[in-house]
Amino acid sequence: MKPIIPGADKRHRSFAARAGLPALFGAALLAGAGPAAAQLFDGGRVSIIVSGRAGSSFDNAARLVAEPLSKEWGVPVVVDNRAGASGVIGAAHVAKAPPDGRTMLLGTTPFVQAPHLLRNAGYDPVASFAPVAQLFNAQLWLGINAGLPAKTLKEFVAYAGRPEAKLSFASPGQGSTPHLNSVILMQQAKIDMLHVPYNGIPPGVMDVAGGRVGSIFASYSDLLPQVQAGSMRILASTGSARSPISPNIPTLKELGYDGFEVVGFGGLLVPAGTPPELTAKMAASVHKVLARPEIKARLLELGFEPVDNDQRGFGELVRTQNAFWGKMIQDANIKVE
Repeated sequence: MKPIIPGADKRHRSFAARAGLPALFGAALLAGAGPAAAQLFDGGRVSIIVSGRAGSSFDNAARLVAEPLSKEWGVPVVVDNRAGASGVIGAAHVAKAPPDGRTMLLGTTPFVQAPHLLRNAGYDPVASFAPVAQLFNAQLWLGINAGLPAKTLKEFVAYAGRPEAKLSFASPGQGSTPHLNSVILMQQAKIDMLHVPYNGIPPGVMDVAGGRVGSIFASYSDLLPQVQAGSMRILASTGSARSPISPNIPTLKELGYDGFEVVGFGGLLVPAGTPPELTAKMAASVHKVLARPEIKARLLELGFEPVDNDQRGFGELVRTQNAFWGKMIQDANIKVE
């Protein structure tokens, strides 16, 4: 695809590359694990399935909690990236895994959206999983190429509406939250842009920064390096109120666009049928990890708002979001072939 901005072919390192997050760790980290942890899992390992590419903000969040959880449980906790099919591959894998707590899903908003978009997702967001704990809220921010003649959302919509503009937007795949948000924006603003799907957020952000695509909805941490480099501009965020991460950036709601009030989420789930006493112990460990100030600070750096929601509260959130997105997708007549 030719650049929409002449000569805009800068390349910048991704946030993940700069973050310097630790790689997967081995048994050496487990020295000193307490006897209570050893009773939770007798040897082996625990996997956190992330339905996204390594280096994405969600992947970084999973790796952030994996290391301290390995010390809590006395076994290696590894991150397993299974990207593709709007998150269905990863979620369906966990839904079919043995209910022994050793296979967890970092469930994010797309995992409740996909079954409403696909004929056979292979799982039910509510019935196929047992909640362990919510980790964070996840708003998204609308970022555009800095070379576009728009400094506000109003100016962007006006420009995108011109026949000669021929803008495109990036997303991490058909039916993903960024894709749906862009569709809702186009429907409400009465504009038309070409969808360019990518295998993950980072390459989409890079192409918006390079001028090959016009816009993308992404996490703040994914956009910030490109904003600081002068190659992208952030116009608005989702959510019912401005995020403490970016208090100077208005929400789409306050700018007159509905359907963006529900904030995304991220949390850990296990297959349905996992013994409640095991999930309760796992939840207690997660809450202990989330209480650490350095974990909260790092989540904020990644663009997430830390949330310490209990099992019942997280389960209710999944049910609520499942109902909301089901209605939203049906009303907007959005389909994924």
